[in-house]
Amino acid sequence: PTSFTMGEMGNVYGTLAHNLLFRGGDAGNDSAIVLHSYGKECAAEDGSGNTQINCGDMIGTSGVFEGGLSHAMELADDGIVDPERFKFFFNYVQFTDTELEIMLKETDSDGDAWASLEVPSKIILDNDLTRGDAWSYLRNKMKQMTS
Repeated sequence: PTSFTMGEMGNVYGTLAHNLLFRGGDAGNDSAIVLHSYGKECAAEDGSGNTQINCGDMIGTSGVFEGGLSHAMELADDGIVDPERFKFFFNYVQFTDTELEIMLKETDSDGDAWASLEVPSKIILDNDLTRGDAWSYLRNKMKQMTS
């Protein structure tokens, strides 16, 4: 994480203003994105008792969604959603489908240079997980897959 909260860095107010800002990749240094696990519908309830936020599509099959900040701020301030299930990043890494396919086919002296791994949303959104803990989790997950 950075040493800044979203309230210090942007147009985020209320409950979500206390969330830390994390650094993503090397591009997009003029804005921040919000990731969360609440879904994409425009309703407070989806019929199953799950709260959902007006946002983009799910990223892969991860259970993580991007966007919906205005709606998220309202629901967080009303106590409907848990602010800990939101994570803010400035900068990002983005690849075209072709670039990603090429990277996933590359190899180095240890084998594959890149691997794609689905992880639970709680790992991605955990604000207390350190970078070392995250990499340790991912390495162990990869070892399980190759054993």
